[in-house]
Amino acid sequence: MKETILLYHVNDEIKVKINEIATSLKIDIRIIEDDEIYETMGYLLKMEGYEKSIPQQVDFDMSQEFVFFAGMSDQQLDILLQLFKMNKIPPIPYKAMLTQHNINYTFVQLYQSVSREYHEMKQMNA
Repeated sequence: MKETILLYHVNDEIKVKINEIATSLKIDIRIIEDDEIYETMGYLLKMEGYEKSIPQQVDFDMSQEFVFFAGMSDQQLDILLQLFKMNKIPPIPYKAMLTQHNINYTFVQLYQSVSREYHEMKQMNA
């Protein structure tokens, strides 16, 4: 699979910086639009065997910035996050990497899962 970064609700200034880094490393970048949040991660990554989903009602605040990494090793991800830091991209707390488990999640399910984890970790560190 081609290395890919999916972005959701990331502000334009940060989007430009991430796009510059991704382009220099030949990483695909794609913006998740609000009408795509019901799609599976496999579909959003244009993987074979994943079909368009039926939109559903979402009663959940999805206003946080989110970045999703696919097709990268842990080492590549570490280097990429270091480049983000070096280019003064502020930390994006909601982030995830493609796994065999979350490939079938809809973006909404993944967002909710990451949100829960983030808030649990924040409480543990308080």
